[in-house]
Amino acid sequence: MLDAFRRSWPFDSILLPQLDLLASVLLLLLLWVARKIVVRSIRARPELAPQHQRRLITSARNVFLLLLLIGLAMIWAPQLRTFALSLTAVAVAIVVATKELILCLSGAVLRATTRAFSVGDWIEVGETRGEVTDHTLLATTLQEFGAGPNAQVPTGRTITVPNSLLLTVPVRNQAALRGFTYHHFALTFDPAPRIDRAHGLVSEIVSRHYDPYRDEAARTNAAIERRTHSDLPDPAPLVRFRTSDLGKLRVEVTLFCPAHAAEQLESDITLELLSAVEAERRAVPGSVIPAETAEGGGRAS
Repeated sequence: MLDAFRRSWPFDSILLPQLDLLASVLLLLLLWVARKIVVRSIRARPELAPQHQRRLITSARNVFLLLLLIGLAMIWAPQLRTFALSLTAVAVAIVVATKELILCLSGAVLRATTRAFSVGDWIEVGETRGEVTDHTLLATTLQEFGAGPNAQVPTGRTITVPNSLLLTVPVRNQAALRGFTYHHFALTFDPAPRIDRAHGLVSEIVSRHYDPYRDEAARTNAAIERRTHSDLPDPAPLVRFRTSDLGKLRVEVTLFCPAHAAEQLESDITLELLSAVEAERRAVPGSVIPAETAEGGGRAS
């Protein structure tokens, strides 16, 4: 209604802000005069107790203040609506332009509140693995490890991961193991050897190579269980016989060992096992031929 009344005025629309200002001044003057009249009429009534007069004057002042705010809002409504739309457009533009920045800050808040990791931890963010060397509000810096779950050696390169990635991919913190890893690797044989002889052969080779680390692994395993109040798997070497998707015999070995020694242990065990199997094949023609070595894996901190 107010807008229709404004459009019917015989004034240029450019002059409307000046008219609004004039209307605001008139409204303020009118309410001020009305308040003075009401206050004077209240004080002119001697039959009212002083505290009652003060109560009525305070109520009248609040009523006139409310009327002033409502009147100003009605007068300046079109300008306020235009200003609000402008603010909304600016806010949307700012959010779109700084979306990644906001996500990075949100990721930093998530890291800080959940204590997901700290400097010195070994973590895995998506496909990226490494040691945390620094973290800020916007990014986390990692000393990169070699590609694949088997690699525990730094490549010498640093990776800067935006904290926004912490909101979309899982973060695996391997700090609890304190430099140890559950290292897993496998070998596949074709044709299959005699199971009774193969199990004893593999167990003996694995146990002999693992012996230098057995006591340290047991102490570390017990310390981690006490510190984290968790139940970890037995640190003793585990040898499992399974079949592959093609029905071939698959020998899987799991070692709880120092991360820096994992790859060397896998290499030494694999070479000795293949040499022993080859020697047996030559001694008993047609007994067993190693087919392939499957890709190994492990988690370290």
